[in-house]
Amino acid sequence: MRRLNPTLELSEEDLNRVISELHALPASFEGSKLFLRYLKDGLPLKLEKTKELRYVKILDQENPENNEFLISDQVWFESSRGRIRPDLVLYVNGIPLVLIECKNPAEPGVSWKTAYQQVKRYEETVPELFKYVQFSIAAEAQAVYFPNVLGGGGPCYVWKVEGIEDPLNAVVEMLSKPVLTDILVNFTFPREEHGRQTKVLPRYIQYEAANRIFRRVMENLEGREKKDSGLIWHWQGSGKTLTMIFAAYKLYRHPRLANPTIFFVVDREELEEQLRNEFSYLDLGIKPEVISSVRRLKEILTHDEGRGQRGIFIVLIHKFREEVGDELEASLALTRAERETISNRRNVVVLIDEGHRTQYGKLAGEMRKILRKAFFFAFTGTPISKTGRDTYLTFSYPPEELYLHKYFIADSIEDRSTLPIVIQTRMEKEVGLKRDLLQSFLDQELEEIPEDFRERVKGKISTKLDEIVVFLTNPVRIEKIARDIAEHFKQGVDGRFKAMVVAANRRACVLYKRELDKHLPPEYSEVVMTFGMGDPDPIPAYHRELRERFAGKDDDEIRKEVIQRFKEEELPKILIVTDMLLTGFDAPILQVMYLDKPLKEHRLLQAIARTNRPCGEGKTCGLILDYVGIMKELEKAFSLYAKQDIKYAVIDLEEKVREFRNLLRSLVGLLGGTGKVDRPSLMSKVRLLFHDLDLENTFLTNFKRLRGLYEFLGPRYFEKEETEAYEFLAAVYEFYRRYTGVREEEPELESYMARYFPRTLQAIQKTLKVEMKEEFPELRLEVEYLRKLAEKKGVSEALYDAVIPLHRFVLVPRAKDPIYEPLIKKIERLVSEWRSRKIEEKEAYQRLLELVGEASELEKREREVEGLGLGREAFFILSVLERRLGRSEELLQEIKDLWSGLAQTGKLFEGWNRKPSVLREVMREVRRYLRKKGLPMEEREEICDEISKGLKGL
Repeated sequence: MRRLNPTLELSEEDLNRVISELHALPASFEGSKLFLRYLKDGLPLKLEKTKELRYVKILDQENPENNEFLISDQVWFESSRGRIRPDLVLYVNGIPLVLIECKNPAEPGVSWKTAYQQVKRYEETVPELFKYVQFSIAAEAQAVYFPNVLGGGGPCYVWKVEGIEDPLNAVVEMLSKPVLTDILVNFTFPREEHGRQTKVLPRYIQYEAANRIFRRVMENLEGREKKDSGLIWHWQGSGKTLTMIFAAYKLYRHPRLANPTIFFVVDREELEEQLRNEFSYLDLGIKPEVISSVRRLKEILTHDEGRGQRGIFIVLIHKFREEVGDELEASLALTRAERETISNRRNVVVLIDEGHRTQYGKLAGEMRKILRKAFFFAFTGTPISKTGRDTYLTFSYPPEELYLHKYFIADSIEDRSTLPIVIQTRMEKEVGLKRDLLQSFLDQELEEIPEDFRERVKGKISTKLDEIVVFLTNPVRIEKIARDIAEHFKQGVDGRFKAMVVAANRRACVLYKRELDKHLPPEYSEVVMTFGMGDPDPIPAYHRELRERFAGKDDDEIRKEVIQRFKEEELPKILIVTDMLLTGFDAPILQVMYLDKPLKEHRLLQAIARTNRPCGEGKTCGLILDYVGIMKELEKAFSLYAKQDIKYAVIDLEEKVREFRNLLRSLVGLLGGTGKVDRPSLMSKVRLLFHDLDLENTFLTNFKRLRGLYEFLGPRYFEKEETEAYEFLAAVYEFYRRYTGVREEEPELESYMARYFPRTLQAIQKTLKVEMKEEFPELRLEVEYLRKLAEKKGVSEALYDAVIPLHRFVLVPRAKDPIYEPLIKKIERLVSEWRSRKIEEKEAYQRLLELVGEASELEKREREVEGLGLGREAFFILSVLERRLGRSEELLQEIKDLWSGLAQTGKLFEGWNRKPSVLREVMREVRRYLRKKGLPMEEREEICDEISKGLKGL
């Protein structure tokens, strides 16, 4: 602390008070939140000598290399609830900030998810540790990181670094001093929304994009870069809002900007509200102001004699009217030209959401005229390039630089930040838009069909648009579609995910609500739209009903409640919209969009992307059911984008069917065909998988993919033989899972399967009539028994019959037992080498015999020692010394005498090995004994270190 705070004269009392303050933090979300604030801003302390209130740093942000990073393995932590021993803990300046749990890729069915679940158990067992630990890493062949939150949770992410292929190496880079310090200070925030507590961490793309914005501003201010704007092109659902907040937070806190003005510019009230809400959920220590009126914008710009108010502001671009600029110009004209003003200040940054809209006309021009020297950064998921409306020309530097940072569809899907979107055209001949009307819509320049189009367009276009609206809002047509929607929702969506109906206009929304209520419970669906004077029938009658149902609430309050309930509660399950929620709406539970409104270009991409948010393993993709026929015109609809940019934007349902069939054939081939669903057939497949590590990993990984596709598509798309083959594979997976002890990652397996994989569960129950009790080959840890087994069944059969139960009943339960740990490591190495085919069966069998012999001797010796009245702790010390010094009756007697002496002094009460002071006294006696044996000091310390660690683990 003295090194981190060279300008503070810290006394011993000051240092002790800081440490006491950190210790005293409650093991709760609030305690963790307060600790993170101390990490960023320092701990407030009234100094003993000067009586001044100063902030004591516990992390050096300006000089990351000044921090002490220390990584330790197998550290024990304990609480009244139990004890844990994480694999690795990263301490920064003596404080545990990152925990790493590792799993062996060679272990059957083990993945990073196994490590993730273990960390979650750690949080419950020793919450005291996790008021400090900010995030954890679960590592196997893959590595993911996720926030640690007491009483809450958060998503898992993969860290990537350009030029580094291995995910484990990428994580190492993430934990380097400058990167980790930056993440903790500028990108980690507690978040609380409607009582749900979590913690925000950056995805690697958010970290990269925010830092590129930061560097551009810094380099420009330092005269090393002339560019003062940039385009951030991130696909819908990739977290643009948080990226903007990260960039603003880091810029706002940096001393080089000297109290800046930062504007968040949006073009819709719902985006303004979304941004305000996100700021309010995060514990930033900074509260932005939402500019509520044109008058307030004028006050901010003219504040301090035209210098402008400092802070962070959220503003609708529509408030940058011509009168605002005129008034500012008049105000500045009264001052001296050389004085600093909002128009020439360099520490003004503008972050624009949805940069492809409203950034090309008078409002945008007025904004740029007022903020002449500001930095401009635009965020979009769908840039456009048209005459007079070109996102690249406005914010980038083509052809040299089209974007400051890009993260589009293929990247996002690969990272599982978003999911692929599948389309299916429904009832095309019955209800689809006729080709000439569809072509008219695609040819016209309006982005969508507006309800008041007659006042803005003339002639043939007006007539054609009128025809489209009449066709789409025909009650008979809507009745047919609503029946199909209800049937589809009941069969494949209800109980798992939720849906959205996109109707042509507000009248169509009400018609859909009326028709859906005939086929589904009325509480299943809600309309989200605006209401106005003079609305056509049947809107007014529905509006009155709505106000009666939500008595005492206005329209805005009703909309907010409906949206919140859709996201967080069981009902409603279907939202019916026409304009609202087609941009900026983020609800992972939404999987299906029933599209009955013609949209195109970026508007179409934005709308369908509402379905692409991940939501657990059960959601494999978003689904668009197209009743208009617009998705058939994809090539024209996406003509603005390069093919590589819209790759994977949408996938036809038939492609998913083909993917399932190809994967099914591959897995059947992998197992050498299917067979009868009985014990011999299934056990033969289990043995095949267990003996081949690559085969096992491929099967387990790909079967889960196959399972997701089967649940998404349902059996109606497949032939009887294909369904039966799938049922066989499901039985093999289940049999293998139970026999080897592989567990699904979700703790409540049955309820999880019933919700997300009901078709697979049904298939397993239908086909798996084999008795599934815990019936395993008899396992006796005796060399002679294994020899007879080999004589009877052969070496190969004996290996299978011994190794599988050995793994499940010996390796797993005793893995952390210090007495058996050396033996367990030998067995693990043998199993791993055999499964990865590094050794032949005969060699594996011989080594197995040797290890079983060792195990038998160890168990026999343990029983002997117990018979002498000595506990496991004494036996552990004896086993360590016997491995080092050899077995002898003299050694056994000496340990008995040592233990007797300790018992007489009252040190060996229950749980003594968990009391550090008592453990130290016991180890003092052990050291004294080893000195009498005449062992060199280095060897004595090695033995004592092993014994001390092991005693803590018993």
